Amino acid sequence: MKQLILGLLLLISFSCSDHKQEKVESAISKTSDSLISKLEKVNDTLLAVKDDIVEKIPKVSITTDKNIPITLQWISFDEPGVAKLSKAKEGWFPIRGEQTNSNNEYVKIDGKIKRVDENRITFVGTIVTYVKYNNGGKPCEKMGEQLFLKKNNRTYYRLQHMENCAGGRLLDYVDLYKLDDYL
Repeated sequence: MKQLILGLLLLISFSCSDHKQEKVESAISKTSDSLISKLEKVNDTLLAVKDDIVEKIPKVSITTDKNIPITLQWISFDEPGVAKLSKAKEGWFPIRGEQTNSNNEYVKIDGKIKRVDENRITFVGTIVTYVKYNNGGKPCEKMGEQLFLKKNNRTYYRLQHMENCAGGRLLDYVDLYKLDDYL
């Protein structure tokens, strides 16, 4: 009889242990599911924040120097010169280049540019134009901050400080092309 009681106690003990073990496993499972659910929500939130941050980072596609066309209407729209656009530093892209013709007339650009918005580019530096019959045959130098605009769905940006150094109605149309490919 002692053995029977001992056996029953062991059986009850084991069954209680199994029951307790099931409760513990169930609690662990529920906690684990809850933690996994919360981690998934945190991960989704972090991904959304990351996507938002990435969307706000300015697009910079230049990894090496790129050549873009530059023109001055007095020289030619059909035979553009070349301006070299370099890698960006803090949003600014160094730019240097020129367009020349057989009469040694030219437009030269040397400075840096930065996109302001979809249709505006800020330039800081020097732009020099020289055409023999303009400005008494002397170069016209424009220094400092300048604005280039793209208007009416055009594919180029035009310098807005157009007045030639000679003044009057004499305008220089300095145009930069293909900037949208790189900025």
